[in-house]
Amino acid sequence: MKTKFKQLALGGFGGLLQIGLLMSCTNDVQESKNVAANDEDITVPTSNNLTAVSCSQVLYTWTGGGTDHNVGVNATIDDRSCTYDYTQSTYGSSYDWGVYRLLATDDVGSLQTRIERASSTVNNIKTGNYVQITGYCRVLEAGTFTDSYPATSMSDKDGTYLIQAKGTHTGGGGSADPAIALFIAKPVRDSNGDVILNAQGKTDSFDIYREEIVSRGGSGTSGRQLVFITNVKYNKDFWVDVSTGFDTVNGTLRHYVKSTINGVSSTFTVPEPERALQAKLRMGAYRCHGGSATILWRKGTTQANFVNNP
Repeated sequence: MKTKFKQLALGGFGGLLQIGLLMSCTNDVQESKNVAANDEDITVPTSNNLTAVSCSQVLYTWTGGGTDHNVGVNATIDDRSCTYDYTQSTYGSSYDWGVYRLLATDDVGSLQTRIERASSTVNNIKTGNYVQITGYCRVLEAGTFTDSYPATSMSDKDGTYLIQAKGTHTGGGGSADPAIALFIAKPVRDSNGDVILNAQGKTDSFDIYREEIVSRGGSGTSGRQLVFITNVKYNKDFWVDVSTGFDTVNGTLRHYVKSTINGVSSTFTVPEPERALQAKLRMGAYRCHGGSATILWRKGTTQANFVNNP
């Protein structure tokens, strides 16, 4: 087991500003998936718009001019960070990116720091109803928290989520707005517990896991488990396609989370589908217990094939 030195992340200042969420959806044509990964280095900005975001939940839309490159998912940005707004940049490439950056010290009270967007919501639990998000992603940084747990442990605090499936359910248990399956990028460490760096001194690669519930409302070390999906290199494009919804298997209703990430496809069958009340997705960047995190989402990120039949 690796040995890591424990760090403490400072909490943020409180208060939630309750603002209605404006939902929008477009069906942009998705980019070709046959785009070569780019190798150019990245200079992470030291700050974006410090005056626009305080240590509370803020909902806003992109006002930086030009086209909002991630608006195919949702125009509204749910920002619970202190230091960085959502911003957009080519980052030296020929593509425009939506930039989601977090600092560990930006946690809002008990809420972990995040900058995310939400999909539409499936409210009618019926076979054929689902929501899907597709797009290119890159990981420049994922949160690092040095402790004594291996990466495969639910107690390990390394990593940052890049997309998650959510959905409420009947009968109580767990969070009122529970996560069903979350996809997390964790920096790869060596046998001594040190983050492996590339020739440029950057994190060499990130392991992507699906953090899935083992029962409705599951959380923590006993309520969720990690399933390895794939490994992605620092600053390399990888394709993300995640959908969640409902179908019928052998005559029985199934609640699922399907994913293709970096060419690896898998399906998670969600426990107790009869208790489901909704299904939705959130994407961006979420969780940073130590250091900083920078997740990029490519122009053309779309919410696709959403249906909510009566």
